[in-house]
Amino acid sequence: MDRKKAIALSFSVPVAWGFSYPLMKIGMDSMNATSIVALRCLIAFAACLLLFHKHAFRINRDLMVRAAIIGAIMATELTCMCLGSSLTSASTAGFLQSLTVVIVPFANAALLRRAPERKVLIGTAIVTCGMLLLSGADFTSLNPGAIIMLFSAFVYAGHIIVAKRFVEEVDPLSLGVWQLGFGGLFSGIAAFTFGGFTLPSTPSEIVVVVALALICSAYGFITQTLVQPHVPAETTGFAFSLEPVCSAIFSFFLVGEVLSPIAFFGAALILTGVMVATVELPRLHARSHARMAGAPEHVS
Repeated sequence: MDRKKAIALSFSVPVAWGFSYPLMKIGMDSMNATSIVALRCLIAFAACLLLFHKHAFRINRDLMVRAAIIGAIMATELTCMCLGSSLTSASTAGFLQSLTVVIVPFANAALLRRAPERKVLIGTAIVTCGMLLLSGADFTSLNPGAIIMLFSAFVYAGHIIVAKRFVEEVDPLSLGVWQLGFGGLFSGIAAFTFGGFTLPSTPSEIVVVVALALICSAYGFITQTLVQPHVPAETTGFAFSLEPVCSAIFSFFLVGEVLSPIAFFGAALILTGVMVATVELPRLHARSHARMAGAPEHVS
């Protein structure tokens, strides 16, 4: 896959995932978190098996072990998001979950034993300020929901980093499909073990579960897995910082939440930070090298 196309697709993932916050808010009215996660993953898994069966059944031990690992991470991450969102304010939950964008570049740099690039550091600072303004979060006290969301952000970062390594070792599409299957399996076991498995009881809840499965899980996680071999983990993390912006937009249309003027400014800062951290300017680089080499510049 072409790197520019991969980067463009990676920015479509948070748009898909932006639906998840208002949808989970609706679904959590009568369903428990593990049941929602199990259903969305299993429906997404079934849909992906139908679409990608030629790839999906090219399995081996290495693939299944890796799919089970990131499936467990994904199930943990999604369950924490459901629980945290139901136990704290939406603004605090959104900000804490989006801290992944700050965690990923530094965790990845620590693993690779190298300092983050300057543009990543600057972008991180801008995005962090933007997310704080967007959320209007108040951290004078951390309630259980906020603590769960903070843990979810670290799990989310771990998922990005581990998946980045795994997609370089096995077929990315097969890995993406089977992680959904294992995520659904583990969440289903947890639902039966701890809270009892609950099913949607109204047409709106059925729509919520299907939308979470097909848009947020099937498209979101499969696309994330496909683009990761071609996109740095830092770029993936910054692309996902757009998730709270998309969530705010969809929340306005689906559940009537309205952003304040300062929150709109925060959204603009997030977009700016993402561009600073990820956009490359090849012409400027080329001109810089030309000056250093004493070569004439060619202007087209």
